[in-house]
Amino acid sequence: MSAKKVVIVGAGIVGLSTAYYLHKKGVEVTIIDNTDGTDNCSFGNAGYVAPSHLITLSSPGIISQGIKWMMNPESPFYVKPRLNLDLMKWGWLFKKAATAARVKAAVPVLYELTVRSQKLYEEIMGEENINAGYKKQGLLMICKTQETLNHEIELVELVNKYGLEADVLTKEDIERMEPDVEYEMTGGVHFGCDAWMTPNVFMRDFQTRLIAAGVKIHYNTNVEKIAYQGASIDKIITNKGEFKGDEYVLAAGSWTPELMKHVNIDLPLQGGKGYSFTIPDPVVMPKLPSILTEGKIATTPMMHGLRFAGTMEIAGTQLDINPRRVNGIIKAIKDFMPQFREQDFSEIKEWAGLRPCTPDGLPYIGRTKKYDNLLVGTGHAMLGWTLGPITGHLLAQEITGQKPDYSSQLLEVERYA
Repeated sequence: MSAKKVVIVGAGIVGLSTAYYLHKKGVEVTIIDNTDGTDNCSFGNAGYVAPSHLITLSSPGIISQGIKWMMNPESPFYVKPRLNLDLMKWGWLFKKAATAARVKAAVPVLYELTVRSQKLYEEIMGEENINAGYKKQGLLMICKTQETLNHEIELVELVNKYGLEADVLTKEDIERMEPDVEYEMTGGVHFGCDAWMTPNVFMRDFQTRLIAAGVKIHYNTNVEKIAYQGASIDKIITNKGEFKGDEYVLAAGSWTPELMKHVNIDLPLQGGKGYSFTIPDPVVMPKLPSILTEGKIATTPMMHGLRFAGTMEIAGTQLDINPRRVNGIIKAIKDFMPQFREQDFSEIKEWAGLRPCTPDGLPYIGRTKKYDNLLVGTGHAMLGWTLGPITGHLLAQEITGQKPDYSSQLLEVERYA
């Protein structure tokens, strides 16, 4: 009997993870991707594997705060006003989801997914001998004001309830942990449960291992049509020919809704553009990654330098660089870390990627109801890197007829249908 064949659209961390677990189960896997495989959204992120991130983007108060931020072109959050029905529907659903009850319901789901995914990362790196600078020494939240620190203290209490390591720190505590770094702060929090790595190194090694194992990856391949017959997907037609399989997985991040339109399924999702840049030889290299809380800036000491990442810009699927958004990141860095001067950013190479954001902040993971051989894995927002392995693992279990290790109605693909 020939092996089951699966076609995956998307070669980011979700697509590669799905291929990895399917191949281990004897499935023949083909991945198609519209990039060259060197710089998708999984490459330029902050590299966090963060079980501490239990609060969804659509939290109470975010809308009023977002309206204030929209008045500032250099703010951490921006929605580009435009007449777009998909955006308007998404905004309406986002508003409905931004309640305390919805956020509370999402917490146990995110806990299960993030903790399981962190363990899977560690297993993959051990089994495949991937060295991407992975360290599980925690994440710092640097707070300028007492008000912000009080909010982070609430998160510490929440995380502790789930048995995860997290501690409130004084300014002096952080100075002892980071003696070389000058932070403008009142105090902070240390989420000891979190880890980090250099994502572009992991991705390149992961790709290499998969290809060597027999997974076929076709880059620079654009989907032109998804053909179906009745309740089954028949084939995917691209600029480089047709691809047929027994099952199909759409894991194309922020471009997944456009693919779903081929099969007449509405998938509310918007791309949230984020920017990053890496300074190879920074004036100071922190020992730990940190989030400059009020500025919404992530800092990560990586294998090849210090990466800064930030902003959430809802502005379609274009990857053009907005200099004012980048300038906002630089201003926030200098404000929090005065050792950095303007000249330290004179030669940076800006990068942009799109985080796929659902209205309720939870991903779409699983099989569609409309088609018996179509599955989706997307919508992870800022947790895309964290949740890649668990998403692939769950999809692989579904495809191979196993009972998934974890399931929730809150993750259903067509929950907004």
